[in-house]
Amino acid sequence: MTDSPAMPRSPEELDPAVKLAGPSSTVRRLFLFGASLVTTIYAAWLMTDVLGADQLTGMEMVVITFFTINFAWIALSFYTGVVGIFLRAFGIDAITLRRMKPIERKGKLKSKNVIVIPVYNESPDRVFAGLRASYESLAATGELDAFDFFVLSDTRDPDIWIAEEMAWARTCSELNARGKIFFRRRPENTERKSGNLKEFCETYASNYDHMIVFDADSVMSGEAMVNMAYLMENNPDSGIIQSPPQPTGRSTLFARILQFISRVHGPTMSAGLAFWCMGSSNYWGHNAIIRVQAFIDCCGLPVLSGKPPMGGHILSHDFVEAAFMRKAGWRVWLIPQLEGSWEELPPNLIDFAVRDRRWCQGNMQHARLIFAPGFLPLSRLHFFMGVMSFLSSPLWFLLLLSSTIATLQNSRLTYSFFPGQFTMFPQWPVDRSMEMVVLLVFTIGMLVLPKVISVFMVFLGRDRRKYGGAAVLLSGLLEMIYSALQAPIMMTLHSRFVLSVLTGNQVGWDAQERDDTGVPFMAAVKTHIGIILAGLAWGAIALYVDQAFFWWLTPILAGLVLSPWLTHWSSLLRLGQKTRKLKLFLTPEETATPEELAALYRITARHTGEDVRDGLLQLIEDPYANALHSALLPARKPDRRTQIEVGIIYEKLARLGVESLTKEEKLKILSWPVKPLDQIMAGQHLIGVEDPEKTSV
Repeated sequence: MTDSPAMPRSPEELDPAVKLAGPSSTVRRLFLFGASLVTTIYAAWLMTDVLGADQLTGMEMVVITFFTINFAWIALSFYTGVVGIFLRAFGIDAITLRRMKPIERKGKLKSKNVIVIPVYNESPDRVFAGLRASYESLAATGELDAFDFFVLSDTRDPDIWIAEEMAWARTCSELNARGKIFFRRRPENTERKSGNLKEFCETYASNYDHMIVFDADSVMSGEAMVNMAYLMENNPDSGIIQSPPQPTGRSTLFARILQFISRVHGPTMSAGLAFWCMGSSNYWGHNAIIRVQAFIDCCGLPVLSGKPPMGGHILSHDFVEAAFMRKAGWRVWLIPQLEGSWEELPPNLIDFAVRDRRWCQGNMQHARLIFAPGFLPLSRLHFFMGVMSFLSSPLWFLLLLSSTIATLQNSRLTYSFFPGQFTMFPQWPVDRSMEMVVLLVFTIGMLVLPKVISVFMVFLGRDRRKYGGAAVLLSGLLEMIYSALQAPIMMTLHSRFVLSVLTGNQVGWDAQERDDTGVPFMAAVKTHIGIILAGLAWGAIALYVDQAFFWWLTPILAGLVLSPWLTHWSSLLRLGQKTRKLKLFLTPEETATPEELAALYRITARHTGEDVRDGLLQLIEDPYANALHSALLPARKPDRRTQIEVGIIYEKLARLGVESLTKEEKLKILSWPVKPLDQIMAGQHLIGVEDPEKTSV
């Protein structure tokens, strides 16, 4: 490692061709938010006109309120997509509003950069396969000297811990990368991932100018990483530059549908976001480059008052770190054209929901930061959008529920043709069915039109063969049908998550499922039984009250009642593989696999079927593993109490064997140099003493 960071480029050396700047962001935001506001007002007026044609009841006013809030969310997303479509169609850079062109670097990098990979109970083989694929791609650029890699382990599983150490040693040896790839495991995993990065910054980060943050499943091309570092060097006011990672690598039907639409429609939304966010964009926690000193100076996270889940340590730290960067005057950019950035999705709806439950708790904490002093308006908007990404589900549920109640009330309402005491002429009921159809089509169009246009843009584009050719249209249609059926399921799950957080239930911290794992049908039924019963009861009430209203609710009811079948079938690997053979839901990563992903799959396949061994037993039996583990432990001396505790565990180990020890007992032993088998059997149970015979437990 270097003694100090490399000097950044001097002002005269900055490359104006990659300057992150463009026409006024104020005008952009006025256009986008103004259009969203006008459209929302029109939709609210239309809804009021429809419901108030006869007699506007209190419950109908509640319906209008919920509809207006939800429609504002739809309108903002719609106009973001519209802008993104325009920019992509004409090849315009979202930030500079000039013709988009690739980044052309002038000269070698002068900065010192580090790729940090925080891990927690992840598969060591997968983590180091991704690291190796990224490392080899970086070496091919000729800029490897400007980068180091750090694996930052927070693993609590003793067997995975030792497997991580062995995988690190093997990777360093095979790549001849000692002094380039480092491994560190911290003893206490306080504050989760944010605490992991904080400890790294306090210990090692002063040696680097910038750090690129990976997730355990991240892979990036060398060109992408070098371009990110080059942009940071030439934009000294930038604190974070975020690349839009593309999901890839999973083969279940569920994952392939999400990978397809993310690849087709994701760039549209990224371009639209970059257009109006400009230098106040957001940070998604990974696949981004961060200016180290700025991060150290201004991104220390507060501990929220009160108990979890709404208090305590902040879970969704990325939004908050971006807000602190902006508060201190640093710019945060989303660069849509930074390709060569990938991540993996959960393989099925259940695991997807488990991840969302964790995110829900973190995002709901942001509600406490929206009005905190010092943050810029757009940072507050990002907090609000994070909250709304989950709160919108219970709002939609309340809208549908209030609509049902309003319909029930109206079915029992006797219309008065002569309201008022002195009315001479009757007031006839007004039929607003046509206006209701117009409003429904208008709302659905706002939801799906950007996605539909994105699919047609791919179909008409030069790369359509990479998406299956003409089959991309059928893929788009099937995706929209599946999304329509899945939406009610996610609405109910997210509503449950929000209620759980608000009633004080906090979530645990587990590793994400990263294999193509299916969901057995009975497990899906058990998970969704409440949803099924709610859908059946809701449908029966709607059919009894008003048949027309029942048919209007049919798409929502179908998703609820069919939820176990949708969850089970979409999780099947064989259906995912079958659709791939039919050229459905194809992405460029499947039809023209980038070298980085090909390397990832090749390295991962090499270790397929290798189980994580018992870590403690491996250290007892393998002198090399034992010596490696001892060398990686921090230098320290145990206190008397620790000596006694570990000695007792060693005595249990000697009498009853490794299988008798709990995970916590193994972790206790592994936190110190492990004694070889002959010393254990000889009764040398104490640690940290020269002559164990002189001390008795």
